[in-house]
Amino acid sequence: MPPLTAGQIQTFWTTGFLVVERLTCGDDLGHIRRRLNTLFARFHELPGRHAFDLGDEGRHAGIQQIPEINWTTRLIPALKRTPTFRAARELAAELLGGRAAHTGFDHAILKPPHNGRATPWHQDGAYAGPDSVATTVHFWIPLHDVSLEMGCMQFIPGSHLGPILPHHPRAHRQSAHVMEVDGVNAARAVACPLRAGDATVHLPHTLHQTGPNMTDDARVAWILEFGLARPCVPWRAWLGPRS
Repeated sequence: MPPLTAGQIQTFWTTGFLVVERLTCGDDLGHIRRRLNTLFARFHELPGRHAFDLGDEGRHAGIQQIPEINWTTRLIPALKRTPTFRAARELAAELLGGRAAHTGFDHAILKPPHNGRATPWHQDGAYAGPDSVATTVHFWIPLHDVSLEMGCMQFIPGSHLGPILPHHPRAHRQSAHVMEVDGVNAARAVACPLRAGDATVHLPHTLHQTGPNMTDDARVAWILEFGLARPCVPWRAWLGPRS
């Protein structure tokens, strides 16, 4: 893709998010999806630190509602050599104003067809704690077209300029791996439907959510995080999934 314009970079830092058109190509997305499908196919066999269910606890015991796989690039290192990964890293460098490096965290989330659960409003920085100040950029890359009905990303513009808000475990979840924040004015939300090859990118303080998948097709997204390439203490103090 061509370099970002000054206007796009300004929009990102003003609103806290950006829609990136044509980040990558369909052929590479197909390659990535085939790789990730092999992980989802053996979800039950993955180590516990890699495999989480973001759905309702206690509902249809033993059946994953919203499977999430963390650290996909550790499980399949070849994913770091894909054009999509390289394009995201290069775009992160443009946004951050310096050489960018993978933070070490990435994950993939599969929302099955007609899954009635939205991912609640939250800030990624809440998983690092209320005093988190690290500047990282987080890419949400669907592996196909994604509509509002399928559960595209939605953002609250300008919310990155405020603090990390109080979060709590999501209703019906005893685990703290799914966090949400109350009192969000959803009327201000900007929904971001995407074509295959597009992506969104946002900051850790930006409020965002994804809706339920109400379509006949599974929704699969790959999420990558990048920061400036310099020695630092990892900003993620403990693991928590996001959109």
